[in-house]
Amino acid sequence: MKDNIIRAQSWRKNDWRNLYGEPVENSDLWRSFLSAFKNASMTVHFEWTPGKKTPILREIDKAAKTAAKRGGTDIDRGFKSGTVARSLFPGAATRFVATGQTAVIRPYRHRPIKKSEWKVRFNVFSEESGKYIASCYALVSPELATGLHRQHGYRVRFNNDPNYPQIVELVEEVSIPNRMTP
Repeated sequence: MKDNIIRAQSWRKNDWRNLYGEPVENSDLWRSFLSAFKNASMTVHFEWTPGKKTPILREIDKAAKTAAKRGGTDIDRGFKSGTVARSLFPGAATRFVATGQTAVIRPYRHRPIKKSEWKVRFNVFSEESGKYIASCYALVSPELATGLHRQHGYRVRFNNDPNYPQIVELVEEVSIPNRMTP
């Protein structure tokens, strides 16, 4: 978050889209944060501290988790509780390099970014090797997002923009393994 405070100024000017034109996640929270940050009547500095090594940091972490569970009148309405699906490929999801190709994917998470766009995270499955080869993300319309069920396999077609990857067509549902194969 600390590094994104400067970027958030650009996001706001760019209709809450990043350098690549992708919608920024939690733009409603960033909007509220920037407003509060601007209106603070004192100098505010942010510091990232790794781990919870002191008693005060452990108390802060506990209070933050309690507040998140409790909710309140200013709840982020974008969250919906439910089952969690995990990636079958280690590491963080990276932007899919879209070149107009079709690929076999296994979605494990999707969520709305804006009314007209959802972000879907998925594992890429190689039919040649029979293994999962990457964990990626791309954008998708709400209509297509509702057809991409977690832990199912799909052959999909992507757009032709590696900086703004989008799933543009769900070609077919395919059978793929539910776990990593050695």
